[in-house]
Amino acid sequence: MLITSSRKPSASTRTLCKHLASFFGCEYVNRGKMGMGEVLDLSHDTPLIMVGEYHGNPGSIVFYDAKGFCVLSLHISLLSAQSSYSKYPVAIPSIKGDSELVSLISNVLFPDSSEISSGQLLLEISGDRMDFKEHEKLLFSLRIKSHMIYEDDTDCS
Repeated sequence: MLITSSRKPSASTRTLCKHLASFFGCEYVNRGKMGMGEVLDLSHDTPLIMVGEYHGNPGSIVFYDAKGFCVLSLHISLLSAQSSYSKYPVAIPSIKGDSELVSLISNVLFPDSSEISSGQLLLEISGDRMDFKEHEKLLFSLRIKSHMIYEDDTDCS
């Protein structure tokens, strides 16, 4: 899996990307002048998460599957986060909650369901919140303002 940002990310967007990359145990790449094709090539047929901005703050998260199709777009705001990111244990997080997004995000990010979560990391999606936790301690939290689920061949740009 690969995480990247908008072309000219703010400091808070870069920090969120680093938090996400550390939480999911994957690589974060500054997008810079790379086009979407180059970013998808860098993902090497693995899922891609792209964090966008709104008025200089993280404002969206778009999930692409391993084939490069846009699957889900979230309009978000950052509720809480540590000012600097930490290295979280390299483990597959559990994804739980009462939202329709739980199974969709699980299937996109971890399509091989044979991998078992260690239980250390938890992404809890409930109502309009995404809480990222380590041993029940809140690491950072996002508010989901809206979401859009896409079909296999729909362009989400």
